[in-house]
Amino acid sequence: MRRVFLLLIVALVNVSSGARAGGFLMYEHGATATGMADARTASSDDVNAIYFNPAAITELDGLQLQLGVTGFLPYIEYTAARNPDPERQYTRWYGLEVVQINDGENDANAKLKGFSPFHLYVAYKIPKSGVSVGFGVNNPFGLGTYWPGDWDGRFITTESELTTFINQPVVALDIAELAGFKEHLKLSVAVGYNLVYATARMGQQIDLRVGEMFINTATVQGAEGSMLLTGDAIGHGWNVALFAEIPDLLAVGASLRSGISLPLSGTARFWFNDAGLEVLRNPALASSLIFPDQTGGRVTIDLPMNMNFGIAFLGIDRLKLALDFYIALFESYDELDVKFDCVDQEPACSLDMPPIVNDWGTSWQVSLGAEYRVWDGLTLRCGYGTSFSPIPDETLEPSLPDSRQDNISFGAGYRGSFWKVDLGYMLALFEVVKDNDVGDWGDQDHLIPNGKANGTYKTTAHMLALSLSAWFF
Repeated sequence: MRRVFLLLIVALVNVSSGARAGGFLMYEHGATATGMADARTASSDDVNAIYFNPAAITELDGLQLQLGVTGFLPYIEYTAARNPDPERQYTRWYGLEVVQINDGENDANAKLKGFSPFHLYVAYKIPKSGVSVGFGVNNPFGLGTYWPGDWDGRFITTESELTTFINQPVVALDIAELAGFKEHLKLSVAVGYNLVYATARMGQQIDLRVGEMFINTATVQGAEGSMLLTGDAIGHGWNVALFAEIPDLLAVGASLRSGISLPLSGTARFWFNDAGLEVLRNPALASSLIFPDQTGGRVTIDLPMNMNFGIAFLGIDRLKLALDFYIALFESYDELDVKFDCVDQEPACSLDMPPIVNDWGTSWQVSLGAEYRVWDGLTLRCGYGTSFSPIPDETLEPSLPDSRQDNISFGAGYRGSFWKVDLGYMLALFEVVKDNDVGDWGDQDHLIPNGKANGTYKTTAHMLALSLSAWFF
Protein backbone atom coordinates (compact mmCIF):
# COMPACT_ATOMS: atom_id res chain seq x y z
CA MET A 1 0.00 0.00 0.00
CA ARG A 2 2.90 2.38 0.70
CA ARG A 3 4.08 1.92 -2.91
CA VAL A 4 0.62 2.71 -4.20
CA PHE A 5 0.49 6.10 -2.57
CA LEU A 6 4.14 6.79 -3.32
CA LEU A 7 3.26 6.42 -6.99
CA LEU A 8 0.38 8.81 -6.43
CA ILE A 9 2.68 11.49 -5.05
CA VAL A 10 5.28 10.87 -7.75
CA ALA A 11 2.58 11.54 -10.31
CA LEU A 12 1.44 14.63 -8.46
CA VAL A 13 4.90 16.22 -8.38
CA ASN A 14 5.79 15.13 -11.91
CA VAL A 15 2.77 16.79 -13.45
CA SER A 16 2.62 19.86 -11.27
CA SER A 17 6.28 20.74 -11.48
CA GLY A 18 6.69 19.71 -15.08
CA ALA A 19 3.67 21.61 -16.26
CA ARG A 20 5.31 24.98 -15.64
CA ALA A 21 8.97 24.26 -16.22
CA GLY A 22 8.90 26.04 -19.51
CA GLY A 23 5.42 27.23 -19.20
CA PHE A 24 4.30 29.42 -22.03
CA LEU A 25 7.40 31.09 -23.44
CA MET A 26 5.80 34.41 -24.34
CA TYR A 27 7.19 36.73 -27.01
CA GLU A 28 4.57 39.48 -26.58
CA HIS A 29 6.66 42.11 -24.77
CA GLY A 30 5.45 45.33 -26.40
CA ALA A 31 2.46 46.49 -28.39
CA THR A 32 4.45 47.03 -31.59
CA ALA A 33 5.62 43.42 -31.42
CA THR A 34 2.16 42.05 -30.63
CA GLY A 35 0.71 43.91 -33.62
CA MET A 36 3.32 42.32 -35.93
CA ALA A 37 3.06 38.74 -34.56
CA ASP A 38 6.45 39.32 -32.80
CA ALA A 39 8.47 39.89 -35.98
CA ARG A 40 10.74 42.56 -34.42
CA THR A 41 14.29 41.16 -34.28
CA ALA A 42 15.47 43.28 -37.24
CA SER A 43 13.73 46.50 -36.10
CA SER A 44 15.46 49.46 -34.47
CA ASP A 45 12.67 52.04 -34.10
CA ASP A 46 11.27 51.03 -30.70
CA VAL A 47 12.89 50.70 -27.29
CA ASN A 48 11.37 47.21 -26.86
CA ALA A 49 14.45 46.19 -28.87
CA ILE A 50 16.00 45.68 -25.42
CA TYR A 51 14.19 42.33 -25.40
CA PHE A 52 13.98 41.43 -29.10
CA ASN A 53 17.45 42.66 -30.11
CA PRO A 54 19.36 44.89 -27.65
CA ALA A 55 22.04 45.64 -30.26
CA ALA A 56 19.46 47.76 -32.12
CA ILE A 57 19.18 50.35 -29.32
CA THR A 58 22.23 52.12 -30.85
CA GLU A 59 19.79 53.52 -33.43
CA LEU A 60 17.68 55.26 -30.74
CA ASP A 61 18.73 58.80 -29.86
CA GLY A 62 18.75 60.38 -26.42
CA LEU A 63 16.79 58.89 -23.54
CA GLN A 64 13.96 56.49 -24.48
CA LEU A 65 11.32 55.17 -22.06
CA GLN A 66 8.49 52.68 -22.45
CA LEU A 67 5.97 51.18 -20.03
CA GLY A 68 3.23 48.76 -20.99
CA VAL A 69 1.09 45.75 -20.20
CA THR A 70 -0.39 42.81 -22.10
CA GLY A 71 -3.79 41.48 -21.11
CA PHE A 72 -3.92 37.73 -21.73
CA LEU A 73 -7.24 35.85 -21.58
CA PRO A 74 -7.22 32.12 -22.50
CA TYR A 75 -10.31 29.93 -23.00
CA ILE A 76 -9.51 26.21 -22.64
CA GLU A 77 -12.13 23.58 -23.48
CA TYR A 78 -11.82 19.88 -22.66
CA THR A 79 -13.87 17.35 -24.64
CA ALA A 80 -13.59 13.91 -23.04
CA ALA A 81 -12.54 10.94 -25.17
CA ARG A 82 -15.23 8.67 -23.67
CA ASN A 83 -13.39 5.42 -24.39
CA PRO A 84 -13.23 3.64 -21.02
CA ASP A 85 -10.99 0.58 -20.70
CA PRO A 86 -12.98 -2.25 -19.07
CA GLU A 87 -9.75 -3.52 -17.51
CA ARG A 88 -9.33 -0.31 -15.49
CA GLN A 89 -11.56 -0.81 -12.45
CA TYR A 90 -11.23 -0.65 -8.69
CA THR A 91 -13.12 -2.17 -5.77
CA ARG A 92 -14.46 -0.35 -2.72
CA TRP A 93 -16.44 -1.07 0.45
CA TYR A 94 -15.00 -4.50 1.24
CA GLY A 95 -15.57 -5.72 -2.33
CA LEU A 96 -19.24 -4.73 -2.43
CA GLU A 97 -18.89 -2.52 -5.52
CA VAL A 98 -16.69 -2.51 -8.62
CA VAL A 99 -16.15 1.00 -10.05
CA GLN A 100 -14.96 1.92 -13.53
CA ILE A 101 -11.89 4.15 -13.54
CA ASN A 102 -12.67 7.47 -15.22
CA ASP A 103 -10.22 7.85 -18.11
CA GLY A 104 -12.08 10.77 -19.66
CA GLU A 105 -15.87 10.89 -19.44
CA ASN A 106 -17.06 14.42 -18.65
CA ASP A 107 -16.49 17.57 -20.71
CA ALA A 108 -15.21 20.62 -18.85
CA ASN A 109 -13.83 24.11 -19.33
CA ALA A 110 -10.84 25.52 -17.50
CA LYS A 111 -11.62 28.38 -15.13
CA LEU A 112 -11.58 31.75 -16.87
CA LYS A 113 -8.59 33.62 -15.46
CA GLY A 114 -6.76 36.57 -16.98
CA PHE A 115 -3.07 37.41 -16.76
CA SER A 116 -1.28 40.73 -17.20
CA PRO A 117 2.46 40.45 -17.93
CA PHE A 118 4.07 43.90 -18.08
CA HIS A 119 7.12 45.43 -19.76
CA LEU A 120 9.40 48.34 -18.85
CA TYR A 121 12.27 49.52 -21.07
CA VAL A 122 14.80 52.34 -20.73
CA ALA A 123 17.60 53.13 -23.20
CA TYR A 124 20.15 55.96 -23.34
CA LYS A 125 22.64 56.79 -26.09
CA ILE A 126 25.80 58.28 -24.63
CA PRO A 127 26.72 61.21 -26.92
CA LYS A 128 29.79 60.89 -29.16
CA SER A 129 30.80 57.57 -27.65
CA GLY A 130 29.24 54.92 -29.86
CA VAL A 131 27.83 53.34 -26.70
CA SER A 132 24.21 52.88 -25.67
CA VAL A 133 22.98 51.44 -22.39
CA GLY A 134 19.59 50.02 -21.54
CA PHE A 135 17.51 48.24 -18.96
CA GLY A 136 14.39 46.09 -19.32
CA VAL A 137 11.98 44.19 -17.08
CA ASN A 138 9.36 41.74 -18.42
CA ASN A 139 7.77 38.32 -17.88
CA PRO A 140 8.80 36.03 -20.75
CA PHE A 141 7.93 32.78 -18.93
CA GLY A 142 4.56 32.76 -17.27
CA LEU A 143 0.80 32.36 -17.33
CA GLY A 144 -1.07 29.40 -15.86
CA THR A 145 -3.97 26.95 -16.05
CA TYR A 146 -6.79 26.56 -13.50
CA TRP A 147 -9.27 23.66 -13.69
CA PRO A 148 -12.46 22.98 -11.68
CA GLY A 149 -11.94 20.93 -8.53
CA ASP A 150 -14.25 18.13 -9.73
CA TRP A 151 -13.13 17.70 -13.35
CA ASP A 152 -11.88 14.41 -14.86
CA GLY A 153 -8.22 15.33 -14.51
CA ARG A 154 -8.28 16.75 -10.98
CA PHE A 155 -5.85 14.04 -9.83
CA ILE A 156 -3.44 15.21 -12.53
CA THR A 157 -3.80 18.96 -11.96
CA THR A 158 -6.18 21.61 -10.67
CA GLU A 159 -3.94 24.66 -10.96
CA SER A 160 -0.46 25.58 -12.14
CA GLU A 161 1.11 28.99 -12.59
CA LEU A 162 4.64 30.24 -13.15
CA THR A 163 5.70 33.90 -13.20
CA THR A 164 9.20 35.11 -14.04
CA PHE A 165 10.53 38.64 -13.69
CA ILE A 166 13.62 39.07 -15.86
CA ASN A 167 15.74 42.17 -15.19
CA GLN A 168 18.01 42.84 -18.14
CA PRO A 169 20.73 45.54 -18.14
CA VAL A 170 22.48 45.75 -21.53
CA VAL A 171 25.35 47.61 -23.19
CA ALA A 172 25.42 48.09 -26.97
CA LEU A 173 28.37 49.18 -29.11
CA ASP A 174 27.86 50.99 -32.42
CA ILE A 175 30.69 49.52 -34.50
CA ALA A 176 29.68 51.40 -37.65
CA GLU A 177 29.79 54.79 -35.92
CA LEU A 178 33.17 54.12 -34.33
CA ALA A 179 34.62 52.85 -37.62
CA GLY A 180 33.13 55.70 -39.69
CA PHE A 181 31.03 53.77 -42.22
CA LYS A 182 27.55 54.25 -40.80
CA GLU A 183 26.24 56.06 -43.88
CA HIS A 184 26.69 52.84 -45.85
CA LEU A 185 26.12 50.16 -43.21
CA LYS A 186 24.75 50.17 -39.66
CA LEU A 187 26.40 47.56 -37.47
CA SER A 188 26.22 47.06 -33.71
CA VAL A 189 26.58 44.40 -31.03
CA ALA A 190 25.30 44.10 -27.46
CA VAL A 191 25.84 42.07 -24.30
CA GLY A 192 23.66 41.88 -21.21
CA TYR A 193 22.99 40.20 -17.90
CA ASN A 194 19.71 38.54 -16.87
CA LEU A 195 18.62 38.51 -13.22
CA VAL A 196 15.51 36.35 -12.81
CA TYR A 197 13.06 36.12 -9.94
CA ALA A 198 10.45 33.38 -10.33
CA THR A 199 7.37 32.29 -8.40
CA ALA A 200 5.46 29.04 -8.86
CA ARG A 201 2.08 27.74 -7.72
CA MET A 202 0.94 24.16 -8.35
CA GLY A 203 -2.14 22.32 -7.08
CA GLN A 204 -3.72 18.89 -7.44
CA GLN A 205 -6.27 16.61 -5.81
CA ILE A 206 -5.04 13.41 -4.12
CA ASP A 207 -7.12 10.32 -4.85
CA LEU A 208 -7.77 8.32 -1.65
CA ARG A 209 -10.85 6.45 -2.83
CA VAL A 210 -8.86 3.20 -2.97
CA GLY A 211 -8.90 3.29 0.84
CA GLU A 212 -12.65 2.79 0.81
CA MET A 213 -12.08 -0.93 0.26
CA PHE A 214 -10.75 -1.12 3.84
CA ILE A 215 -13.78 0.56 5.42
CA ASN A 216 -16.91 -1.43 6.22
CA THR A 217 -19.39 1.31 5.38
CA ALA A 218 -21.05 2.68 2.28
CA THR A 219 -21.17 6.18 3.74
CA VAL A 220 -17.49 6.92 3.09
CA GLN A 221 -17.48 8.05 -0.54
CA GLY A 222 -15.31 10.38 -2.57
CA ALA A 223 -12.24 10.23 -0.30
CA GLU A 224 -9.87 12.93 -1.58
CA GLY A 225 -7.16 15.28 -0.46
CA SER A 226 -5.59 18.42 -1.86
CA MET A 227 -2.04 19.62 -2.27
CA LEU A 228 -0.86 23.15 -2.97
CA LEU A 229 2.83 23.79 -3.60
CA THR A 230 4.15 27.36 -3.68
CA GLY A 231 7.75 28.43 -4.08
CA ASP A 232 10.19 30.95 -5.54
CA ALA A 233 13.74 31.16 -6.87
CA ILE A 234 16.44 33.49 -8.16
CA GLY A 235 18.49 32.71 -11.28
CA HIS A 236 21.13 34.31 -13.47
CA GLY A 237 21.89 34.36 -17.18
CA TRP A 238 23.31 36.38 -20.07
CA ASN A 239 22.37 37.61 -23.54
CA VAL A 240 24.19 38.71 -26.69
CA ALA A 241 22.86 40.33 -29.87
CA LEU A 242 23.83 41.57 -33.34
CA PHE A 243 22.16 44.16 -35.58
CA ALA A 244 23.02 45.23 -39.14
CA GLU A 245 21.24 47.38 -41.72
CA ILE A 246 21.80 48.60 -45.24
CA PRO A 247 20.01 51.95 -44.87
CA ASP A 248 16.57 52.09 -46.48
CA LEU A 249 16.93 48.60 -47.92
CA LEU A 250 17.48 45.66 -45.60
CA ALA A 251 18.06 44.93 -41.91
CA VAL A 252 19.02 41.74 -40.10
CA GLY A 253 19.27 40.87 -36.43
CA ALA A 254 19.98 38.03 -34.05
CA SER A 255 19.64 37.63 -30.29
CA LEU A 256 20.71 34.79 -28.00
CA ARG A 257 19.65 34.32 -24.35
CA SER A 258 21.26 31.73 -22.11
CA GLY A 259 19.44 29.02 -20.24
CA ILE A 260 18.73 29.82 -16.60
CA SER A 261 18.71 27.43 -13.66
CA LEU A 262 16.01 28.15 -11.07
CA PRO A 263 16.49 26.37 -7.70
CA LEU A 264 12.86 26.60 -6.58
CA SER A 265 12.11 26.09 -2.91
CA GLY A 266 8.87 26.51 -1.02
CA THR A 267 6.13 24.82 0.94
CA ALA A 268 3.74 21.98 0.10
CA ARG A 269 0.48 21.99 2.08
CA PHE A 270 -1.96 19.08 2.37
CA TRP A 271 -5.58 18.86 3.51
CA PHE A 272 -8.41 16.31 3.15
CA ASN A 273 -12.19 16.09 3.02
CA ASP A 274 -14.13 14.16 5.69
CA ALA A 275 -14.06 10.92 3.71
CA GLY A 276 -10.33 11.33 3.13
CA LEU A 277 -9.71 11.82 6.85
CA GLU A 278 -11.73 8.65 7.57
CA VAL A 279 -9.48 6.72 5.18
CA LEU A 280 -6.30 8.14 6.72
CA ARG A 281 -7.44 7.17 10.22
CA ASN A 282 -7.96 3.57 9.20
CA PRO A 283 -5.42 1.30 11.00
CA ALA A 284 -4.67 -0.61 7.81
CA LEU A 285 -3.29 2.56 6.21
CA ALA A 286 -1.94 4.66 9.07
CA SER A 287 1.54 3.12 9.16
CA SER A 288 2.13 3.19 5.40
CA LEU A 289 0.56 6.52 4.48
CA ILE A 290 1.90 9.63 6.19
CA PHE A 291 0.97 13.14 5.00
CA PRO A 292 2.27 16.15 6.95
CA ASP A 293 0.12 19.27 7.23
CA GLN A 294 2.93 20.98 5.36
CA THR A 295 6.56 20.42 4.43
CA GLY A 296 9.35 22.17 2.57
CA GLY A 297 10.11 21.15 -0.99
CA ARG A 298 12.93 21.79 -3.45
CA VAL A 299 13.40 21.25 -7.17
CA THR A 300 15.62 22.85 -9.81
CA ILE A 301 13.94 23.89 -13.07
CA ASP A 302 16.09 24.76 -16.09
CA LEU A 303 14.63 27.43 -18.35
CA PRO A 304 15.75 26.92 -21.96
CA MET A 305 18.37 28.72 -23.97
CA ASN A 306 16.39 30.64 -26.59
CA MET A 307 17.24 32.70 -29.64
CA ASN A 308 15.60 34.72 -32.39
CA PHE A 309 16.68 35.71 -35.89
CA GLY A 310 15.06 38.30 -38.11
CA ILE A 311 15.19 40.05 -41.45
CA ALA A 312 13.29 43.19 -42.49
CA PHE A 313 12.81 44.65 -45.98
CA LEU A 314 12.86 48.47 -45.94
CA GLY A 315 13.05 49.23 -49.66
CA ILE A 316 9.48 50.57 -50.05
CA ASP A 317 8.74 54.01 -48.66
CA ARG A 318 6.66 53.92 -45.42
CA LEU A 319 6.46 50.09 -45.47
CA LYS A 320 8.36 47.50 -43.44
CA LEU A 321 8.07 43.75 -44.06
CA ALA A 322 9.63 41.46 -41.44
CA LEU A 323 10.30 37.75 -41.03
CA ASP A 324 11.41 36.24 -37.69
CA PHE A 325 12.40 32.81 -36.38
CA TYR A 326 12.31 31.95 -32.64
CA ILE A 327 13.86 28.82 -31.17
CA ALA A 328 13.74 27.60 -27.55
CA LEU A 329 15.84 24.58 -26.54
CA PHE A 330 13.61 22.88 -23.99
CA GLU A 331 15.90 19.84 -24.07
CA SER A 332 17.34 21.33 -20.88
CA TYR A 333 14.11 20.23 -19.21
CA ASP A 334 14.87 16.51 -19.30
CA GLU A 335 14.13 15.50 -15.70
CA LEU A 336 13.14 16.75 -12.26
CA ASP A 337 14.63 15.66 -8.95
CA VAL A 338 12.13 16.68 -6.26
CA LYS A 339 13.07 16.57 -2.57
CA PHE A 340 10.77 17.04 0.45
CA ASP A 341 12.08 17.93 3.90
CA CYS A 342 9.77 15.52 5.71
CA VAL A 343 11.52 12.51 4.12
CA ASP A 344 14.43 13.04 6.53
CA GLN A 345 12.23 13.52 9.60
CA GLU A 346 10.70 11.00 12.04
CA PRO A 347 8.30 9.54 11.22
CA ALA A 348 9.30 9.87 7.56
CA CYS A 349 6.58 10.91 5.13
CA SER A 350 5.68 8.96 2.00
CA LEU A 351 7.19 11.49 -0.40
CA ASP A 352 10.61 10.03 -1.21
CA MET A 353 10.99 9.44 -4.94
CA PRO A 354 13.50 8.97 -7.78
CA PRO A 355 14.16 11.66 -10.45
CA ILE A 356 11.28 12.17 -12.89
CA VAL A 357 11.89 12.04 -16.67
CA ASN A 358 10.21 14.68 -18.90
CA ASP A 359 11.91 14.51 -22.33
CA TRP A 360 10.82 17.86 -23.81
CA GLY A 361 12.29 18.94 -27.14
CA THR A 362 12.79 22.11 -29.21
CA SER A 363 10.09 24.75 -29.61
CA TRP A 364 10.19 27.07 -32.58
CA GLN A 365 8.10 29.80 -34.15
CA VAL A 366 8.06 31.64 -37.47
CA SER A 367 6.43 35.08 -37.74
CA LEU A 368 5.58 37.41 -40.62
CA GLY A 369 4.84 41.05 -39.85
CA ALA A 370 4.07 44.24 -41.76
CA GLU A 371 4.12 47.87 -40.67
CA TYR A 372 2.84 50.79 -42.77
CA ARG A 373 3.19 54.46 -41.87
CA VAL A 374 -0.06 56.02 -43.12
CA TRP A 375 1.26 59.47 -42.28
CA ASP A 376 3.91 60.80 -39.92
CA GLY A 377 1.74 60.31 -36.84
CA LEU A 378 -0.14 57.08 -37.60
CA THR A 379 1.26 53.57 -38.17
CA LEU A 380 -0.73 50.39 -38.88
CA ARG A 381 0.52 46.84 -38.29
CA CYS A 382 -0.49 43.23 -38.93
CA GLY A 383 1.09 39.81 -38.73
CA TYR A 384 0.79 36.04 -38.71
CA GLY A 385 2.85 33.47 -36.83
CA THR A 386 2.88 29.76 -36.17
CA SER A 387 4.66 27.97 -33.35
CA PHE A 388 5.36 24.34 -32.45
CA SER A 389 5.24 22.77 -29.00
CA PRO A 390 8.27 21.14 -27.31
CA ILE A 391 6.07 18.60 -25.48
CA PRO A 392 6.01 15.03 -26.87
CA ASP A 393 2.67 13.25 -27.16
CA GLU A 394 3.75 10.72 -24.52
CA THR A 395 4.10 13.34 -21.74
CA LEU A 396 1.36 15.79 -22.73
CA GLU A 397 -0.89 16.64 -19.77
CA PRO A 398 -3.63 19.15 -18.88
CA SER A 399 -1.48 21.66 -16.95
CA LEU A 400 -0.06 22.71 -20.31
CA PRO A 401 -2.17 21.34 -23.19
CA ASP A 402 0.20 22.80 -25.78
CA SER A 403 0.37 22.07 -29.51
CA ARG A 404 1.05 23.76 -32.84
CA GLN A 405 -0.33 27.28 -32.52
CA ASP A 406 -1.59 29.84 -35.05
CA ASN A 407 -1.31 33.54 -34.21
CA ILE A 408 -3.12 36.35 -36.06
CA SER A 409 -2.43 39.95 -35.08
CA PHE A 410 -2.99 43.59 -35.92
CA GLY A 411 -2.21 46.91 -34.25
CA ALA A 412 -1.71 50.63 -34.57
CA GLY A 413 0.43 53.39 -33.14
CA TYR A 414 0.13 57.16 -32.89
CA ARG A 415 3.21 59.35 -32.50
CA GLY A 416 3.48 62.86 -31.09
CA SER A 417 6.45 65.21 -30.78
CA PHE A 418 8.06 63.40 -27.83
CA TRP A 419 5.66 60.54 -27.09
CA LYS A 420 3.74 57.72 -28.71
CA VAL A 421 1.07 55.18 -27.83
CA ASP A 422 0.82 51.72 -29.39
CA LEU A 423 -1.89 49.06 -29.30
CA GLY A 424 -1.57 45.48 -30.47
CA TYR A 425 -4.02 42.57 -30.53
CA MET A 426 -3.26 38.91 -31.13
CA LEU A 427 -5.56 35.90 -31.45
CA ALA A 428 -3.92 32.52 -30.69
CA LEU A 429 -5.61 29.24 -31.66
CA PHE A 430 -4.45 25.70 -30.88
CA GLU A 431 -5.90 22.25 -30.30
CA VAL A 432 -4.37 18.96 -29.15
CA VAL A 433 -5.55 15.44 -28.37
CA LYS A 434 -4.29 13.76 -25.20
CA ASP A 435 -4.17 10.01 -25.78
CA ASN A 436 -1.44 8.76 -23.46
CA ASP A 437 -0.87 7.14 -20.08
CA VAL A 438 -0.34 10.27 -17.98
CA GLY A 439 -2.63 9.44 -15.06
CA ASP A 440 -2.08 5.69 -15.44
CA TRP A 441 0.33 4.29 -12.89
CA GLY A 442 1.32 0.98 -14.39
CA ASP A 443 0.68 -2.30 -12.60
CA GLN A 444 -1.07 -0.47 -9.78
CA ASP A 445 -4.06 0.50 -11.96
CA HIS A 446 -6.44 -1.76 -10.04
CA LEU A 447 -5.66 0.09 -6.80
CA ILE A 448 -5.46 3.71 -7.98
CA PRO A 449 -8.78 4.95 -9.39
CA ASN A 450 -7.60 8.27 -10.78
CA GLY A 451 -8.13 8.77 -14.52
CA LYS A 452 -6.08 9.89 -17.50
CA ALA A 453 -8.41 12.72 -18.61
CA ASN A 454 -7.81 11.77 -22.21
CA GLY A 455 -9.60 13.85 -24.82
CA THR A 456 -9.32 16.98 -26.93
CA TYR A 457 -8.03 20.25 -25.46
CA LYS A 458 -8.88 23.37 -27.46
CA THR A 459 -7.48 26.79 -26.55
CA THR A 460 -8.51 30.22 -27.80
CA ALA A 461 -6.39 33.03 -26.35
CA HIS A 462 -6.83 36.80 -26.70
CA MET A 463 -3.91 39.18 -26.11
CA LEU A 464 -4.26 42.96 -26.02
CA ALA A 465 -1.09 44.99 -25.49
CA LEU A 466 -0.69 48.66 -24.63
CA SER A 467 2.66 50.50 -24.66
CA LEU A 468 3.31 54.13 -23.74
CA SER A 469 6.62 55.65 -24.82
CA ALA A 470 8.46 58.93 -24.42
CA TRP A 471 11.88 60.27 -25.45
CA PHE A 472 14.11 63.17 -24.51
CA PHE A 473 17.06 64.49 -26.52
